[in-house]
Amino acid sequence: MRVSRSMMAATIAACAGSVMAQPVVDGLYDAGTEGGLYSDVIWVNNNATAFGDNGPGLFQGGVFGDPETVASGVEICIPLASLGLSGGETIRIAGWVNSGDRTFKSNQIVGDLIVDTNNLGGAQDLNAAPFDTTTQHITVDLSAIASGTPVVDGALDGGVGGAAYTNAFLQGNYTGFGNETDGTADGSGPNGGGSEIDGIYMAKDATNLYIFVAGNLENNGNAVDLYIDTGAGGDATLGNGTGDGGFIIDGQSGLVFDAGFDADYLFSVDAWNDDADDGTTPNVPRAYFGAMASTIDDLGSLAGYGAANAGALVGGVSMGIDNSNIAGVLGSQASPTPVSPDTNWAYGSELDNCRVYIDDLNHRLYIFIGGNMQNNWNKLNFFFDVQPGGQNVLLDNNVDISFNNLNGMAGITFDAGFEPDYWMNTNNGVSGDDLLNFTDAATLRTNGANIDPFFGVITDYGSFFGGEVVATPVMDFSGPRADIQDGTFGSLFAEYAPRLLEADPFNPMPALIQIAIDNSNVAGVTDVAADPAAAAAVNSGIEICIDLDELGWDGAQDILMAGWISNDSFSFLSNQILGGIPDGSDNVGDRDSDGDGIIDLDFNNIVGDQFINLSAPPAPNCPADLNGDGALDFFDIVMLLSNLTDYNGDTVFDFFDIVNFLGDFQAGCP
Repeated sequence: MRVSRSMMAATIAACAGSVMAQPVVDGLYDAGTEGGLYSDVIWVNNNATAFGDNGPGLFQGGVFGDPETVASGVEICIPLASLGLSGGETIRIAGWVNSGDRTFKSNQIVGDLIVDTNNLGGAQDLNAAPFDTTTQHITVDLSAIASGTPVVDGALDGGVGGAAYTNAFLQGNYTGFGNETDGTADGSGPNGGGSEIDGIYMAKDATNLYIFVAGNLENNGNAVDLYIDTGAGGDATLGNGTGDGGFIIDGQSGLVFDAGFDADYLFSVDAWNDDADDGTTPNVPRAYFGAMASTIDDLGSLAGYGAANAGALVGGVSMGIDNSNIAGVLGSQASPTPVSPDTNWAYGSELDNCRVYIDDLNHRLYIFIGGNMQNNWNKLNFFFDVQPGGQNVLLDNNVDISFNNLNGMAGITFDAGFEPDYWMNTNNGVSGDDLLNFTDAATLRTNGANIDPFFGVITDYGSFFGGEVVATPVMDFSGPRADIQDGTFGSLFAEYAPRLLEADPFNPMPALIQIAIDNSNVAGVTDVAADPAAAAAVNSGIEICIDLDELGWDGAQDILMAGWISNDSFSFLSNQILGGIPDGSDNVGDRDSDGDGIIDLDFNNIVGDQFINLSAPPAPNCPADLNGDGALDFFDIVMLLSNLTDYNGDTVFDFFDIVNFLGDFQAGCP
């Protein structure tokens, strides 16, 4: 059948402009935009990582103080009968430090807020993000707590670890309501002022329940509100309160407790000026108590703070408050590292999978490695075999780079048939308050670094690029440094790619290498198991683009790649090895295993090939890519029309082949 090719070509070409021709080097594999470029996964890790697993919710450096040492605070005695208890039940307690009008909660919560959570403010749904991963109450078995009759004076009888009280909770977050540093009982000195809940301690006798809130309650009107679930109905959501203390509930109206927590009683303590007319009486402690289903009553006030002012209120309740604590949680955020997942931060190093795209048109090699690089300067080494010759055994006369640790690896023997011609390593870490990433690169020549035969000086470069992550998310070797050998340099360093710079040092070319790290993966292999499906599904990690001339590819040999994650000094290899090592293997270990200073690591002694062939990857599932170059473009259209391709397989080339092709072309590649 005859077809108007010019018309069809114009129609098809109109769709081609939106098709992406090159991957974006950002450490992410986007199946929607890059699926027709990158291959399917060509390697999947079969080993759990022994260099740390970057799981969700991890953080480091939570040195938020010493709440376990605090032995003063708010001490309360409540008759068991007033709570409908006998002393053998299991109860739950939720609570927080609150503003005087109860409308603004602090971050001092009885529960498990994520470290460095700021003040919470108004009402929250404690079942919704970000609270859904933590529990904002404690559960206390009254039959298992300390038995006795403590002295209610604001001091923990017997101190921390004593027999008088049982610890039920320790704080895990800094205080956003000020840090008491004065050390006086009322906390009113010139350096004082702060409210915090460092811990909850519990005790009982035959008549009373004792609750000790270790910490401080600033005498500016701040409050400690404790909601008690005794298991008999109650409120899952705060509504409106009644009685003198009804405003306490009103201030957080709409708050939803953790699923299964139903508040039956409220006990609240704050500070107020009981002689507001003349202002001569300082703020003094005051308490409220009542059933949620009834009224919240004002139990009266103490004369002041400290043991001498502790005493009984109404209804058999007694209370004492001592603000002399200056220890406990800090008054500022404590964790120097983010909570995972985070684009720039990981708490472990792993390799999960590999994809590749060879861009013949632009003469570029793209590699995507799913995984993570911990921010502790662990090194991810890449070795490329791209032409005849190379170093099957690493030499000690290569360029000085990575503080000469490339030469420090001299003696490592690769699998037979693998002779690398090029090396890179990438890493990230912290210096002071700055998060940095770096990549180093060097040419590996069969006889070591090039030496000018006339002047006897080195002409090969040790190249590096990097800096602060936010400012340099892509390490693109764009200069400006490029040493020019004048006969005096023992080593040459540059911030351009090394091979082509050596050939023409006066005309450096930027961006011949580009590399990015995205550390947001929290899946893949774990530190106990390697699930192939989970590892293959990881779509964030390390992404590389390198010019094939810079790499040294001869255009004929298969491009082979080896690599591994090591420690920061390159001296200890993990079990995260490209190409894989036997299932269940531990870290490879010291490159010098017998301690004699001679590198004796020989990959021939490990089962299998510890390298990957990048030249023959499986094609992505992209039927409209008729010429198989990994891109949907004009050349696929030409192939369809010039060959009258039976695209839909019905044995004839007709209008339906065009329609089917257009549909797949427009859809792109997965």
